Amino acid sequence: MLWYTEGRIPFVMPPEDCDALADWMEDSYPEEFIASASFEPDFVDALCRSGFIPMATLGGDEAEYLIPKMHVDRSVMRPSSAVVTRTARRQSPRYELALDESFDETLDACVATHGDGWLRPLLVASWKELFATRDSRAVRLSSMELYAEGRLAAGEIGVFAGASYTSLTGFRRETGAGTVQLAATARYLELVGVELWDLGMPLDYKEGLGAEVVPRAEFMARFREARERRIERPPGPFAARALIDRCGFVADDEVEVT
Repeated sequence: MLWYTEGRIPFVMPPEDCDALADWMEDSYPEEFIASASFEPDFVDALCRSGFIPMATLGGDEAEYLIPKMHVDRSVMRPSSAVVTRTARRQSPRYELALDESFDETLDACVATHGDGWLRPLLVASWKELFATRDSRAVRLSSMELYAEGRLAAGEIGVFAGASYTSLTGFRRETGAGTVQLAATARYLELVGVELWDLGMPLDYKEGLGAEVVPRAEFMARFREARERRIERPPGPFAARALIDRCGFVADDEVEVT
């Protein structure tokens, strides 16, 4: 149920039609965040299926709140359009990409890298529960993991909704690993048939990767179309160089991940 007073952030509690909520935001609410006191995995699952990015915050009352985000403008692309640099290709032979082998370690590394400003404990716990029960969910929480000699060197947490994939948060432990991980992820998504790669908030490096910035209404239409298509997600591991060489193209200019 939605509570909304003009000039104040909308407050939502399950059960809620999250597609209708997204439509309401497009029609009547020009901001990006809503709030909830619920971190129930079913609710977070439904929000992700409707294109929200689940985030969290610590309120003034010291309670944790879910703050689902629906960007006004969003960076998106087809994975086949991703630019891979010659540096990423040259560095890639020492790495392998795998899925879902170390979800908890990957998520914990993201928290260690970025802090718990929005990756609050209740949100982290909800994501871990969604991953543990991923086979019965509307969406699939996943970890993209880049390994060097068996060690986790970089990775990200993302969510598949049909043939759409949303990058949520990532980390790297060594110089250059983040750029290789991004390139290998792009090629993996292309290989398995992902049609829409949602990169969230517009940033310069995403534009350099090949993403375009689209308004909320266009994102919602493209996302809803892609989520209805089904794909298979082989877990790997895959040699990063083989992924990069199999798909797409390599550019002379650099696209570095900071």
